[in-house]
Amino acid sequence: MELDPTTVADPATDIGLRVAAHRTRAGLKVSALARQIGVSASLISQIERGQSRPSVSTLFAISEALDVPMDAFFRDGEANQTAPLRLVRDDGRHVVRRGDRASIDIEGGVRWERLTPTQLDDLEFLELVYAPGAESHSALYRHPGLEMVLVLTGRLTIHVGFETYELEPGDSICFPSSSPHRYVNPTEQTTRAVSVIVPDGAMHGPPNNTRRP
Repeated sequence: MELDPTTVADPATDIGLRVAAHRTRAGLKVSALARQIGVSASLISQIERGQSRPSVSTLFAISEALDVPMDAFFRDGEANQTAPLRLVRDDGRHVVRRGDRASIDIEGGVRWERLTPTQLDDLEFLELVYAPGAESHSALYRHPGLEMVLVLTGRLTIHVGFETYELEPGDSICFPSSSPHRYVNPTEQTTRAVSVIVPDGAMHGPPNNTRRP
């Protein structure tokens, strides 16, 4: 399945409007936000005007600088941004149908689709969709938290520090997001994977079961 750019009229503009709204709410000028995350003011302006899509690393940096979750930039998700997920019967929205997922299209042929009905405070539960040859960024990047990935279809090459891991369907990985990393789809088919991201950095990696006397 290929990425469908016609899902909305202009996904890049969709992201840009949200970035601009949250930046304004935070009381930051374009130049101030750019300095804070280490990019040019021109890039921020291009993103906000829909002339460019942010990379995964840039979006993480913007999210951290504006103190908003990544989910704040997803389309079709505004109505849920302040509503916590409650595991009780209320509006019946416990099931997320494939066509109803909040999503975001990122630079480089990457799409994130949220798998929960509403935003969660302590983690992101996503399906990652990488178009043929897509990559999260051309360089390694890092951000606070912990990432877990299970490949469903296709293949992912995941670089973590100086290590490179080739993941095929059924393979999974868990690593601290504070380690420099990047994702690449090296194939000519779309790759899909389920990912859980713990953004608050409360967890730093797989548990150490070694007991010391």
